Amino acid sequence: MLVGFVLLVGNPWTYQELAVALSDPDSAFRVLDVMLTYPRWHVDVDRVGPFLFWFANLRTVLFVLLAVAGLSRVSRWVNEAAGGVALFVATVGLTTLSASIAGLVSGMVGVVLLDAGAALPYYVPDQAEDFFLSQLGTSAMFGVLFGSVLGAVVANQRRNPANRERPARAPKSLW
Repeated sequence: MLVGFVLLVGNPWTYQELAVALSDPDSAFRVLDVMLTYPRWHVDVDRVGPFLFWFANLRTVLFVLLAVAGLSRVSRWVNEAAGGVALFVATVGLTTLSASIAGLVSGMVGVVLLDAGAALPYYVPDQAEDFFLSQLGTSAMFGVLFGSVLGAVVANQRRNPANRERPARAPKSLW
């Protein structure tokens, strides 16, 4: 589900259509905008510039790798007796942590490896703190929102497993 979301929603062609629909910054759809624009990836470095190309692609790849690696282990970490609430909280927390780490690491790599001229519209060297706090805030918001959806799905699957065996009922005897 995670990889499908990133591939579908994060692709540059879908984003062009979404950007037009969600262009008002004071819109009530700001939460939806963060949810749909965080996992963006790009295919053309000339179109978006080297900083945004490497930053967004690295952030997306790191998020997917960290989230898949962690989420595949959540069912082992959370005890069956703990229930769906513990699984929900663990999924939301792990998704938020994965998104936050991906945002901060990709920001640091982009700032360190790319020249300041390429990063100028997104990162101003005198305002590094603002850039990293913004990345942390956006990453955490996306992690909580997407993690809540993912956590609800995972908790619901544990509560109602599809292949749970039901006890067989023997027919009543006529004797």
